[in-house]
Amino acid sequence: MRRLLTYGLAALIAVAAVALTAWTFNEARANDYMMVGVVVAAENVALEFEDQVGAEDEIAVSRVLAPDDSWIVVHLDDDGMPGKRVGLLRVAEGESFDLTVPLDEPVTTPNVIVALHADRGERGKFEFDMDEFMRSPDKPYFVEFEEVAVVVAVAEFGVPVMMGEAEVLVDDQALASGELLVRAVVAPSASWVVVHLDDDGMPGKRVGLAPVPTGESAGIRVAIDADEALGESLIVALHADRGVVGEFEFDMDDKIGSPDQPYFVGDMEIAVVVSLAE
Repeated sequence: MRRLLTYGLAALIAVAAVALTAWTFNEARANDYMMVGVVVAAENVALEFEDQVGAEDEIAVSRVLAPDDSWIVVHLDDDGMPGKRVGLLRVAEGESFDLTVPLDEPVTTPNVIVALHADRGERGKFEFDMDEFMRSPDKPYFVEFEEVAVVVAVAEFGVPVMMGEAEVLVDDQALASGELLVRAVVAPSASWVVVHLDDDGMPGKRVGLAPVPTGESAGIRVAIDADEALGESLIVALHADRGVVGEFEFDMDDKIGSPDQPYFVGDMEIAVVVSLAE
């Protein structure tokens, strides 16, 4: 069993060989989520999956143990938190094996988050609204302070490279003339330096972009969107240019369908956090 812990920048990649008990949310975002669910004992609940790269219209469930009639809920992965719901299946109290959850629409994220919710309102009707958590009767189960949920990899994501084949070096700095200075880049092919807002340690809105050629480049200046409040830090990543050459094709809302994905060494994205020094 692997417990899936708080995520950092590498959370965008697929998580391998998952068979779960429970999962801890990113603490910085947990307060927004209002973690007050249906508390159960660990021995009375279980949710087990294997990664399913290539899954298109359903998610297979290896085993579920439900303390009462319940719901298996499949969400898109919103930077390590449950996003839009794309699948739902009601399950009976007790232990069940080899179930499938139909998906309502194509999955656009490398992972999905699958949770187990109680059916405590009108039986057989799923009554849960993320924006009305406290008023929703069909809340997720929690074992102590951990939601009964699992991250399941459904698509390969990222451009794998060997150590040293792709690199981006940026020093902490105060922005001069609205530009971020990237000290050096190593790119295995035509690529993009992409600058994001820092959203609790995850790449947020894109605020800067610059193309770089194959090989080593130095002293790259990236214009930063002057209309954005930048905060105390930015995240700088290196993406491949694999679609139309010279056109940046990466959509944060459809990561796996975007050709210009970021480079990864193992499970680590080629990206750095840059402090905007005074």
